[in-house]
Amino acid sequence: MEEKIKQLVGNIDSQITITFDYDNYYNNVSLTKESWRVSFRFVLDEDDLDQTIMLLSEYINNLYEIEAIVEEDNVEIWFKNEELTIFHEEWQNEYNVTLEKHDFPVVYEIVKNFFTLKYIPVKACYREDYFEVLINHTQMVWGDGLSHISFTVEDENRSQDRIYYEIGPISKEFSTVIENEQSYRHLEVEDNFTTLKIYNINKVSNIPIENENIEEKQFYYARCILFDLSYKFSAEITFEELPEDDEDEGDYEHITEELNEIKAPYFKKEYDSDLIDYYHRALEMSDSEFKYLAYYQVLECIFDEVYLHETVQDVKQIMNSSWFSSHKDKDITEIIETVEKYNKGKNDREKLKLVLERYFKGEVHDQAFILANRDIIEILKNELKKINQDKDLKDLQNLSSILYDFRCQCTHSNRTYPFKTTFNNTNVELKQYINLIKKVSEKVILNYNLASR
Repeated sequence: MEEKIKQLVGNIDSQITITFDYDNYYNNVSLTKESWRVSFRFVLDEDDLDQTIMLLSEYINNLYEIEAIVEEDNVEIWFKNEELTIFHEEWQNEYNVTLEKHDFPVVYEIVKNFFTLKYIPVKACYREDYFEVLINHTQMVWGDGLSHISFTVEDENRSQDRIYYEIGPISKEFSTVIENEQSYRHLEVEDNFTTLKIYNINKVSNIPIENENIEEKQFYYARCILFDLSYKFSAEITFEELPEDDEDEGDYEHITEELNEIKAPYFKKEYDSDLIDYYHRALEMSDSEFKYLAYYQVLECIFDEVYLHETVQDVKQIMNSSWFSSHKDKDITEIIETVEKYNKGKNDREKLKLVLERYFKGEVHDQAFILANRDIIEILKNELKKINQDKDLKDLQNLSSILYDFRCQCTHSNRTYPFKTTFNNTNVELKQYINLIKKVSEKVILNYNLASR
């Protein structure tokens, strides 16, 4: 058998060094070359030596292509009957992939995908048209709160011209990279964490993988997806960040399977990046008055923008009137005086009302507005007791006062912000207000996105 292998390899490249190893756990033949970074090992199947010859025949002409994509030195790639293993002596874990059959294009893609994977320490990884990021339920202190959640797009429905995503267990390649980079002593990453995987970002968005802002853009798409899940399914999911080391391990907790019914595998739309950033910053915080203020910032972010829009509309109306003349100083002075008067009268409370009018209520009919906001009515009417009837939601002056007054309670009780002092509201009431401002901010983000198109 050794002579057959030597003859087979020698006919392809006489400079390949052939070594038979019978002292290893697996008897194998190793192929190396002075110019290669990689050594290729083929397991010798004692029960079926023809299998080894067949594997060598399949791959011997293609080893150069595989070697060319590996940039690390001293890498070993093992070929077994139904398994491919990538190993390095400095790694904590090897990378194993089960193969249905030995097919070079498949094996080439596996090796290429693994070695082109870029690592964002303890958070995410990516390569061309693939982004994987650790996620968890916001209520989790430690452990995987999404361990029973898994959904994806069926293979036959996968579109190459749409961004789609899946949620499920962390991939083997990502967990291998994390464990080898972080060298945890106790923390096992594989099978113990959940990730969001997004496909086709580069292709659909026309942003090359080499773009200097690609990581920021990928996280932006992930935030948009998590916002959709949070808004549509009340699934409060945020990014998970593993510890740099595992010296301090927390308590492992589990939560219910409240997310099992999520079936939304396609990326829906892009949202304003500033609003999404404020929203996710709030989502990641524990319940406190600061979390309310963080959601409030979603609305506050566009105060001046909405005020400017209103001012521009007023000026346009005046300039389009039959009596106005741009050649008359008196007419121009009237515009300036009107704008100044308007500006003085618009404090933050009034600006909040403008935001609600433009991006919360919008131009929908009253009945549709009430139907679309049943969850907000439930909080205002049955939990906080701030309105008596469903139709009271239409009073945006009242709603803006409710939101703004509670905002004042939060800030006034924290004069040394961000250091917490006292807060008089109960935890139950605080959570109700947080839920209210969260849902209002979601509506504003959604409607802002629609209005800007």
